Amino acid sequence: MILPDTIRFDSVIFDHQNQTFEILNGSVGVYPYKEIERVAVLNENAKYRGKRPPFTALLPGAGLPAGIFSHPYMYVGVKVVLKEETILGIYVSKQKTMLNTDQYVRDRKIANEIEQVFKAIMRLQK
Repeated sequence: MILPDTIRFDSVIFDHQNQTFEILNGSVGVYPYKEIERVAVLNENAKYRGKRPPFTALLPGAGLPAGIFSHPYMYVGVKVVLKEETILGIYVSKQKTMLNTDQYVRDRKIANEIEQVFKAIMRLQK
C-alpha cells in the first residue's frame, strides 16, 4: 500500500514524508512511525478522561447490562502503544457520547479509518 504524503483527520495528522504522526486531540505531540508497537480502537469511560493514562478506563463496544454503569458516557478513540510501552491516546470524539448514537457510529467509523492507517504504516515498517 502506498500512503499519500499527508493524511489528515481532525484528531491526528500522518506525515508520511517525515515518517511522523501528530496527535491534535489527546496525547498532543509529534511521534515517529518507527516507535509504533500496536494500536486499538477503544471506548474510554468519560468520567476518567484526563484523570488516568488514556484508554485505561474502558467501556465495551457492545450493549451494557442495565444498572452496572452510572455514567455510560464515553469517548471513542485510538490507543497507540509505543515500543517503550508509552501509551498515547487519540480522541476521535470531540464530546462525550453514548453507545449506538449517531455520533458514536460516526466516531467509531473515523477511529477505524485511523486504525487502518496505523496498520498500513506498521506493515511498511517491517
